[in-house]
Amino acid sequence: MAIGRLARAEPSQSLAYFERVAALRERVGKLSDEIESAYAAAGPHGQQVGSIGGGGGSDAMGVIDRIIDADTMAELERLRPRLRQWLDKASDVLYGRSGRGGVAKRIGTDEADMLLRHYLQGESWASIARSFGASARNLTDWCKCHARSVCRRIDRIGMDTLADS
Repeated sequence: MAIGRLARAEPSQSLAYFERVAALRERVGKLSDEIESAYAAAGPHGQQVGSIGGGGGSDAMGVIDRIIDADTMAELERLRPRLRQWLDKASDVLYGRSGRGGVAKRIGTDEADMLLRHYLQGESWASIARSFGASARNLTDWCKCHARSVCRRIDRIGMDTLADS
């Protein structure tokens, strides 16, 4: 290593896990939104709103079938159970299987809540920062940095140890 250069820190396994959970949550949400939009395009009570392809009065389910392909539905059905499993594991790490342990007990409830709100619930760092009573601009970077620090502590303690605490 060259003099004056800092060694890169090992990537945090727990941070990578929380980021995978967030990415999967976002993917499932996007697929669900696509499907919901297709049903909305069919209109209330199964009646089509507007005309697709210019032929008025076509079957609403036919519209949905054209908009939603089988691959989208299959992917959503495949991803939902995985997301549930990952969310459960992440919640166990944050609050323990008992609901009174985990990161909340060993590191702090604010830290557990911050990770829950951002990675598991999709809340923005700016919104989380505002809830701490300071400007989003000042605290957004702090939240991100603090989350990385908390995840390094999670790595040292161990995700399974926290989940069992």
